[in-house]
Amino acid sequence: MNTQKETNEKSIYREEKDICPNCGSSKIERVNENYTFTYGAGDDAVDISAIVPIIKCGECGEGFLDYVAEDICHEAICQHLGVMTPSQIKGLRKLYKLTQAEFAEITKLGEATLSRWERGIVIQNQAYDNYLYLLGFKENLQRIHRRKESTEKMEPSIEEPERAQFRELEVNEEVLQKQGCFKLRRA
Repeated sequence: MNTQKETNEKSIYREEKDICPNCGSSKIERVNENYTFTYGAGDDAVDISAIVPIIKCGECGEGFLDYVAEDICHEAICQHLGVMTPSQIKGLRKLYKLTQAEFAEITKLGEATLSRWERGIVIQNQAYDNYLYLLGFKENLQRIHRRKESTEKMEPSIEEPERAQFRELEVNEEVLQKQGCFKLRRA
């Protein structure tokens, strides 16, 4: 569902898409091209490439990006960072057939934050992305929901797991005989 602001922005784009913002020409075409852009700053800056629709003016040659291209670039950044994309986050919520408000209530994520992630306004940090990843397993969301509904205090098990142990063979005549017959062979 689009917000009123998004709808207005898209309407403005639709009205102006046939006119070059640089020279006013109506000779506009959309061309898919490999677009490289810099993400980050200083020593952390990296170049990221994505195939995006670039709007080009046939009159002045100016090229520019629209919201579709920006969304593709945002997804490329998410892939570079190894985090879920906005469409994946939205898909996760829709998997459970929940509204943003319902999903936020169960997970205790802020509804506004969730909305920003889904619309690609901001990118979640790795910790939140790990949380979203774990929520992709239905049993984890069910655990959170049960914990919320439970009157008892529910704690995760934090005991150390049992270490694997080798079984002990009883040394007897049969084992000694097998041991004596064992030889490595070349393949």
